[in-house]
Amino acid sequence: MVTEPKIEGISPDETLEVCARQIIVNYFHQMMSYKDGAKDGSDIEFVHEMRVTSRRLRAAMDNFANCFPEKSFKKHYKKIKLITQTMGAVRDLDVLIARFEKEVGTLPKMEQSDIRKLIEHLQQERENARKPMLMLFEKLEETGFERKFLTFFQKL
Repeated sequence: MVTEPKIEGISPDETLEVCARQIIVNYFHQMMSYKDGAKDGSDIEFVHEMRVTSRRLRAAMDNFANCFPEKSFKKHYKKIKLITQTMGAVRDLDVLIARFEKEVGTLPKMEQSDIRKLIEHLQQERENARKPMLMLFEKLEETGFERKFLTFFQKL
């Protein structure tokens, strides 16, 4: 299990808003650190870690929503939720593929061929599920989402 790094700036002497901003920005940086690996697609763990961290980020945002102006906050929250959902479609297929690949060798030879065909089909579905993910990343980059998110949550 990965140990969460200590978040700088969190202390009982700080306001809730300051701490909330630090926590949200920390999770955002963690989530975005997996983006290039998720885009590459050769290691399924990047998609998994990005999705898990996006869910942690959303939970933190849920907990601290009252610290921020509602309209601006909701706009950023919706984009994080969209990232989570888009990553989930790819992750679900990654899990299925890995499970079948692990078990295919344990099956009788006649069934292995069918399972291999199923794996090929799932891999194609995964590639199809990656397209919206890659398009989302491209759109977020084009619109400066990362800069806007950090500007909103880092201002004091």
